[in-house]
Amino acid sequence: MKKTLTALVVIAQGVTQCALAQDSQGEIITVIGSPLTQVDAERINTSSNTDADFGDQIEKLTGVSITRNGPVTGLIQYRGLYGDRVGITIDGVDIAGAGPNAMDSPLSHVLPEPGLQAVLYRGIVPVSAGVQTLGGKLDIRADDSALFNLADGLKANFNGALFSPGTGQQYQANGVYRFESGFLTGAFTHQQRDEREAADDIAIPNSAYLRNGAKLRAGYEQGNHQFTASYQALNTNQSGTPALAMDINFIDAAWYRLGYRYQASDNRYFVLNAFGNSNQHAMDNFRQRPVMMDSMARQNDADAIAQGFNTSYVTPLYNGTITLGANVAHKRNNSTISNPNDASFYINNFASTEQDTYSLFSEWEGVRNTVQYQFGARFTQVNADANDVGSNMEMMNDAVASLAISFNGADRDKRFTMLDLAATLETAIGDNAMFFAGVSQKNRAPNYYELYTWLPLAITGGMADGFNYIGNTALEEETARQIEFGTTFSAKNWTISPRLFYQDIENYITGMPSENASAIMFSNMMSGTVPFQWANTDAVVKGVDITLHGELLDNLSLDMLASHTHGNRDDIDDALFRIAPERLVTRLQWQTALFASPLSLEATSELVGSQSHVSALQSETATAGYGLLHLSAKWQLTPVFAVSTRISNVTDKYYAAHTAGINRVSGDANIATGEKLPGAGREWQLSLQLAF
Repeated sequence: MKKTLTALVVIAQGVTQCALAQDSQGEIITVIGSPLTQVDAERINTSSNTDADFGDQIEKLTGVSITRNGPVTGLIQYRGLYGDRVGITIDGVDIAGAGPNAMDSPLSHVLPEPGLQAVLYRGIVPVSAGVQTLGGKLDIRADDSALFNLADGLKANFNGALFSPGTGQQYQANGVYRFESGFLTGAFTHQQRDEREAADDIAIPNSAYLRNGAKLRAGYEQGNHQFTASYQALNTNQSGTPALAMDINFIDAAWYRLGYRYQASDNRYFVLNAFGNSNQHAMDNFRQRPVMMDSMARQNDADAIAQGFNTSYVTPLYNGTITLGANVAHKRNNSTISNPNDASFYINNFASTEQDTYSLFSEWEGVRNTVQYQFGARFTQVNADANDVGSNMEMMNDAVASLAISFNGADRDKRFTMLDLAATLETAIGDNAMFFAGVSQKNRAPNYYELYTWLPLAITGGMADGFNYIGNTALEEETARQIEFGTTFSAKNWTISPRLFYQDIENYITGMPSENASAIMFSNMMSGTVPFQWANTDAVVKGVDITLHGELLDNLSLDMLASHTHGNRDDIDDALFRIAPERLVTRLQWQTALFASPLSLEATSELVGSQSHVSALQSETATAGYGLLHLSAKWQLTPVFAVSTRISNVTDKYYAAHTAGINRVSGDANIATGEKLPGAGREWQLSLQLAF
């Protein structure tokens, strides 16, 4: 079995390298990582994406839905968990967002570089995959090894796309130059769109966006040594976030990664990566939406920086391999709220909140008696702290003064010590099936806004439930214990893979009605609502997901994915907030020819169930189910020129996803304040691709 698994991995890697070398778009589907761990992967398609942040591409992965508060704010939800619970890296970099409401979510930092792919560990995440992966792990990157194995020469492509209605345009280009001892790649994107429309020509408020970005990557190898470097800059200009209290004025983000790899032998190597990023972010409530009076105008200037490194060493041990590694990271956040019409107004929202992470892990994988095992352990310590805060309102508002004094006098120096454990096995059942089982314990430390929000404001990390929240410096780390079973059955040209999972989360961090009199007074004065406070509770998340692939004909394939997740709190009889309902996606792909030129046709059906299991505590409303149909085609007229077209929501269905945000923009006649933001109606996309 070990030889078979090894062979499969080698074949997969070879296919990956060939695909990257031959695909003019630089888009690949690959399987990477441990042979034992089932990994879902999807190419980031730079020619057919409809979302600015490529969220529509990520939703093709099993168990994934995208939570949206605006057009560039996509948050991945995996099996009912989202936000910081899902570990996300872009090119191996842990992006530190500047906004406490995830306006600059990790998905918003994706650029269309050559060979870009989204890789999701399905179910139990190996400890080697990253730090704090309680809710899963998504890695979006181009594989350096595939770039090093390209044939010498230049490959480049350009894609231009037009959207209607909600007039939009997208121009993206990337290229790779491979030479004897290394490679150079570059990528550029420009994305611009006016307000999008729901069905019946209803404008979706504050759905316009504007982004520009560029990325450079280089690699050099000498003997057994490989060196890589990448740098990215991204500017998001005025873009709406209608489910949040403010919109994006600008986000200026830049990050880098430096990598080194020493390949001592085929199964013994050392890897070291250093990274850093900076993020400048301004948001406001008056440039893109009406404000009742000048005194209520607000601007939030936030910034974040992060630096760190990770390293690993892999070597054979006891008929298997052992991986030893370490991660170190530092993050800092600041935020100041002002009023452009009143120079004296200010709120020190966050003042140099810091989070330092130190982590060590060990992971062994091997085969005994035809059963493949993987065991791993990771020890992590997170240190958090914050400086004093304040506001000019302290002089005139006793509640604000009381909250500032209480926060500044509190013990804000926190330590969280966590132990992650993961164990999985896989074995053959007859000739056509595999059985998988796994257990894990994963942890997550509270983040800076859960700990250090001192004034009750609409800061939820993107949860956007309409309530004001205040932090809690007494929070403890979350601990999730998960069990998972599944099979993979293959016969002829068909493969089906169901998975059952159960996750018990101790000290789950969620909101509870605050009992702080000053916080209640301030929140009632500002919004007329009782504030929530972040608190530790318990929760259970369970469900099933299924993937199916088959060849109906030589040139006709079928892909299906289905998922269902149920989330409940244990302390009270209430559902977890904003959990995606059951979903079935069916995709038919037909490969044919038109005038002797290859033609690819695709039809995708998306059936989403109703969601009535909602949070009463957070006043969550139920949503109806819906069905959508999408059609697309790609005609490769010549080896260098292709035309693509897509019709999304063919039937012009009016719907609102359960994971969509609630409109907070007033003055709209069609979509009232407090109403779910609808999805886009029928949209047309035309793309032209040039490759050489």
